[in-house]
Amino acid sequence: MSSKHEDQVEELGHWSDEQLAKRGGVQASAEEQSQDKQEVPQPDKGEIPVWLIGVIGLGIFWAGAYLFSFSGGFKSDVFDFEPKFGVVGGAIGPPDPKVVGKALFSANCITCHQANGQGVPGQYPPLAGSDVELGAATNHLIAIELKGLQGPVTVEGKPFNNSMQAWEGQYTDQQLAAIMTYVRSDWGNNAPPITADMVKQIRDEFKDRKEQWTWPEVEKIPPKNLTAPPAAQPAGQQKPGAPSPASGSQAPAPGGQTPAQSQPPPPSSPAPTQPAAQSQPPSPTPTPVIATD
Repeated sequence: MSSKHEDQVEELGHWSDEQLAKRGGVQASAEEQSQDKQEVPQPDKGEIPVWLIGVIGLGIFWAGAYLFSFSGGFKSDVFDFEPKFGVVGGAIGPPDPKVVGKALFSANCITCHQANGQGVPGQYPPLAGSDVELGAATNHLIAIELKGLQGPVTVEGKPFNNSMQAWEGQYTDQQLAAIMTYVRSDWGNNAPPITADMVKQIRDEFKDRKEQWTWPEVEKIPPKNLTAPPAAQPAGQQKPGAPSPASGSQAPAPGGQTPAQSQPPPPSSPAPTQPAAQSQPPSPTPTPVIATD
């Protein structure tokens, strides 16, 4: 510390507290005056930006649309949490099996059989125009879908050799029916649909089989066309198990009422003959009277 500073400290040491407070106040007032002399910045004044006006207007429009849609007409007894636009109501029908089948086919089968149904040469047979898919032996098709197929097979004169997994554990009867219905109706195919009842029938028939089919084994299964309509009963032919009608008996009348037995007609009595009208003698012709003078 310099001698000058030592002198100042010694001088301040002789000051009283009142003098020190007075000197501190003088310094504080000097600092305040220097701050007052500095210019205080003023905020800029200008027009509101156009984009800000657009944002505010969009918010007001959205709020009005929201209130219009969810206000329920501003009625206290209405709570319309979901606005209805367009046609409302109407029964929702079951999903189209072709649409469901296409989705399932695209998820699992498209890798092997391709999106165009042409398969992979030498490995996976085509589905477009295939006799296996469109043939009358629909029980063969369903059995392959359920249990899978392995080994060589010839389709449209071309050999294929690969393995198809069993789908019975992954898909329900309804889903398998939808897949086969789609395959039988796309890529130019046109065959009757497969129903879930048909799949269930074949599933129950081969429920004890655990291995995949080979093509020779499939060919040994008696072919059945499950999509064919039932044969009509020939007219006049009695159905099996139906009781034969007894001679002289009549079929029961509708409503369970027993028809009255036919009675022989009463003997016809000869109509009474009426006596012929008796001939009456002709009445005498009156003689003309001639007046005389």
